[in-house]
Amino acid sequence: MICPQCHAEYLGHIKRCGDCNTNLIEASNIDLPIAEINWHPLPIIEGKIYAEMIIDLLNQSSIPHYVNMDWTSSAYLVEAASLPNQIIRIFVPKEYLRKASLFTNAIIGENK
Repeated sequence: MICPQCHAEYLGHIKRCGDCNTNLIEASNIDLPIAEINWHPLPIIEGKIYAEMIIDLLNQSSIPHYVNMDWTSSAYLVEAASLPNQIIRIFVPKEYLRKASLFTNAIIGENK
């Protein structure tokens, strides 16, 4: 059983959500429709170390994101601290863009 409003999961004998008092439905998180998300890019990040720092801050703040690495890193699964001219893009939903941009600017600086 799952709450269609807050997506909390419950055992089968429970019929109402304890958080939002909504009737539960028989489904799993996989069955629920995925909301359309408008992803917006953060400034370009040069180097994996800076990207990892930003990703860690996003994770700590529960900000959804996805990372797009350059072709060489993603195609060959090259793991290195820093490759020359390595470009990494991080995308976040529009509603988190301002907060995520503050993290990015604090790490890479506003002029980059």
